[in-house]
Amino acid sequence: MTDDKEFTEQSVDGLKRKLISQYVYLMSGILLAYSIVFYFIIKDVFFAGCTLIYSVTMFYTFMVIRKSYNIKILVHLYISYAPLFAGFIMLDFWKFSAATAMWLLPVPLGAHIFLGKKYIYIYTLYILLIIVAVSILTRFFAFDYFILNDVKVMVASDTFVGVSNIAVFGLLLYYNEKIRKVEIEGNILARMGVSEQEKSAVPEEAAIEKDKEVYVNFENTEKYNLLFSEIRDIVEDKGYYKDVGFTISQLSNILKSNNLYISKAIKLNGFSNFSHYLNSCRIENVKKLLQENDISKVTLMYIYTESGFSNQSTFNRVFKQIEGVTPSEYLTNLNLEE
Repeated sequence: MTDDKEFTEQSVDGLKRKLISQYVYLMSGILLAYSIVFYFIIKDVFFAGCTLIYSVTMFYTFMVIRKSYNIKILVHLYISYAPLFAGFIMLDFWKFSAATAMWLLPVPLGAHIFLGKKYIYIYTLYILLIIVAVSILTRFFAFDYFILNDVKVMVASDTFVGVSNIAVFGLLLYYNEKIRKVEIEGNILARMGVSEQEKSAVPEEAAIEKDKEVYVNFENTEKYNLLFSEIRDIVEDKGYYKDVGFTISQLSNILKSNNLYISKAIKLNGFSNFSHYLNSCRIENVKKLLQENDISKVTLMYIYTESGFSNQSTFNRVFKQIEGVTPSEYLTNLNLEE
């Protein structure tokens, strides 16, 4: 039961449901606060009441359906009617400020996270049509629900709208990144033939950050050996180890994997971490170049920079750590063997 719960929380579906619940809590709080702004600062009882009713209705409805709902249907419904309510508010503010249009900006991002690329264009067009409609309606009709006599009130309202939308964007972007990570993990696991039960053993991101040495334990290490063969193809065969600034994040982007699986694959193949593996490749290339070249005709600097070391002190330290002798001692032994 616990494993199933952990897997649900780690799955894309679980993250999307968690995002929806946190969004509802955040947006309900924002709308409640906005109704207070309407009532006490803007002095508009009508819009204060509308916003309060909208906030309470959204929160109560979600509390009723939160245990069982279809994510896509709920999102389609919300990003269809929420912009209409925002457009209704915009009718009253448009002649003073267009800042209320910021309420519509998170819609394309929400469509991207929950519905896919096609719906980004559909809902972007939808909110543009609402903005155009508001602009046309306010040009021909007067929507004077309140009279604004103080510019400071409008500035306060715009500031509230701006800060609120920054908070909404922050929440959406945070979960978008988490969802994409899980999707990448799922892709690499599918390519490696890892079952859903094995996937559930992957620790949550918080646990990974807390303890970098905690890794998932899969029974079949062949899956990691397959990944390591891909790592070797990139790092060794294609010579990426020669890049001084090459990082595990760059490698994960190339392989469409993530740092956790790459680190595990490297560790299971005899290396303590990515840095140890990368430096081992570099030292092997140094030794190869030393054997192939006459050291009297080429400089040691050429050899270690050609192998991916940025300076001699780092090269000397790493060489001693891996080979157990200094570069000069290794050269002496090499000359004696000849």
